[in-house]
Amino acid sequence: MISEADQVVMLRHGLGFALEVVRLVRALPEPVAVRCIVGANSTNGTFRFHRARRGESWMSPDVDDFLGDKLIVVDSGPASIGGTPW
Repeated sequence: MISEADQVVMLRHGLGFALEVVRLVRALPEPVAVRCIVGANSTNGTFRFHRARRGESWMSPDVDDFLGDKLIVVDSGPASIGGTPW
């Protein structure tokens, strides 16, 4: 079992890593929109990232799916792609 305090530590490390991923993507010759998802709960921690594309989401719209999880989502990129919010 992962304690609440240790979950917070994992989230802080994940946030730092997410900000580094964003920094590296922004430094590319042709930056792209990215989404980093950091999660922690009583059994594990996760870090996911992907290129953000219009109409795609790796997040469930039902918040109840994440009961007991702590999540941080970091989006970086244009506010819209082709005039439509991504």
